[in-house]
Order: sequence, then structure tokens, then C-alpha cells
Amino acid sequence: MKHGDALPGRNALADEYGCSWSTLNRAVSELILEGLLVAHKGKGTFVSSRPLVTETISPIKVWLCHPFPSVYSTLAEMMDGLRQAARERGRPIEFLDSVISHAEPQDLTGYIVVTPSNEQFVRLQQAWDRGERFVVLNSDFDNSKFASVNADIYGSTLAAIRHFMQHGHRRIGLLGIRYGFSNYERRIAACRDALQEAGVPFHREWVVERLENLQETKRLFREWLEAHPECTAVFAADYTSALLFMEIVQEKGIRIPEELSLFVSGETLSASMLKVSLSTVVQPFVELSKIAVFRLLDKEWGRGTELLPCKLIIRDSVAALVEER
Repeated sequence: MKHGDALPGRNALADEYGCSWSTLNRAVSELILEGLLVAHKGKGTFVSSRPLVTETISPIKVWLCHPFPSVYSTLAEMMDGLRQAARERGRPIEFLDSVISHAEPQDLTGYIVVTPSNEQFVRLQQAWDRGERFVVLNSDFDNSKFASVNADIYGSTLAAIRHFMQHGHRRIGLLGIRYGFSNYERRIAACRDALQEAGVPFHREWVVERLENLQETKRLFREWLEAHPECTAVFAADYTSALLFMEIVQEKGIRIPEELSLFVSGETLSASMLKVSLSTVVQPFVELSKIAVFRLLDKEWGRGTELLPCKLIIRDSVAALVEER
């Protein structure tokens, strides 16, 4: 298309490229932000006739830093929050995805670093000591020097396990842990502390890992459940684990919540519409992302780690324990 040409309508473009209207509209919005397109109210969207000068507006750089694809499968809201905040501040945004590129930035200055692992913690500390300034999003670490924005994973998990215990449950499984990530370690710590404050022993064998291969994970969950028939409640550490576990429960004919109560960290789009609506911990992904962008652009390094509260939605998947299984 030439400078000044009118862009076809959003619906026509969505049909042409086989995508949803919202996806197409977001793409057009980002091209407007980059100066390639210009919108005239009441007239339409046109190819910009002005020279494109990109040097004057530096992009917000986002590093999706861990090479496991499933780590990002639940983070669509967070990506939307980053894009919204970039538009609000009049900045383009660039994503460096280690899953796709197998690359990482040499200098972290100006980056939002999403979900770094414990293994990457040392690199972040060393970068900060060299004077590189960045914001970590969706992870936080004890004794870290750098700026972080995260949800209060520990507090929300603690509240969920206490909710189980208020309903009489003491044999509680924690399923779907990804070892090597601080957020999952917070869930383990919260489960341990909630049980111990009630005088209930905490056993690591009641913590089950989620692997990258989901069928293998489903096998692990099934074998664990068969080996622990005394379990009366399960906290799923993310909604991918919850969906796998619910498949197993359905196959075995176990009724939720009559025979097994379930609480999920992460909100599925259909959580309230399932046969049994799920009690969930909802993380404020959009708000977290916006705060990370604003802290990066405003150079608010001194606030250290910022934790936002999660929301507990109590639905029908947790019931009072009537008798020991």
C-alpha cells in the first residue's frame, strides 16, 4: 500500500487473515502507535504519509526469558496488560521470546523481564550490580536488589489452604508444581505453613510436580491419586494442572465436591460454567503488567518488590468434609 491509501475495514481484514476482530484491531492499534498508520475519526485508517521516525521513541522491551512454552500458557492477560500500558504511554513494544529465538539480551537495561527462574536469579543480580536497570514481572525473590512486581502468591495460597481446613480437610494435595520458579515455591511454603499452624504434618510426598509433557504429568497425577485414596482436597497450582486433574477425576467417577474438594490457582474462562464451578485464586495480571511498565518508564527502582493481592473467588468446588474417606 502507498502513503495515504485507506486501510480496508477491520472486519474485512479479520476475514482475510483468518483471525478475530479483536486480534486484528490490536495489530492495527500497534501499527498506529509505531507511526505506520494514522486514524482519522469518522474517515478511517490510512497509511501514514509522514516520514517514519522511530529513533525518537524508544520501545518498551519485554523479555520472555524462560525456554519452557507452558510457563507462558496462562499469561495472555499479562501480555495484554503490557500492550495496554505501552499504548497509554505512547510507546511501541518489542517482545523477545526465548522459546522462539533461543536468545537473550546482552544488556537488560530498559527491559521488563517476565517470569525468570531461580536459575536466572544470579544473572539478574549481577546485571543490577553492573548498573543495568530493569523490572522483573511475575516473579520475586528473597534478598533481591532489583525492582519486581508480582502477585502475593504466598498470601493467596495460604488463604485457599485455610479455606480447605475451615471445611474440615486435613489431607490436602498440592498438584502442578514447577520446580525452579519462585511463585511455585511460594505455594509450597504457604501450604506447609497453613498445615503446620493447624498442627498437621507437612509431607513433601503430597506435592506433585507438573512436567512440560502434559500427558506424562497426567500420568503422575493419576498415580499419585491412586496411591493416596485418603486425600480429601486438592489445590491445583495452575489451571493447566486443574484441567488435567479434572480429566482424571471424571475418568475415575469421583464427584467434586462430594468426594473430593478442589481449589485452583488461576482463573479459567469457563470456571464458573463447568458442571461444578471452580473456586479459584485470581491474579491481577493486567494491573501487574501496567505497574511494571510505569515503574520501568518512570525509573522507580527504589520501591523494590511490590506485591499485589490476589482475589479468592469461592464457588462450588469446595465442600465441608462429612466423614473420613
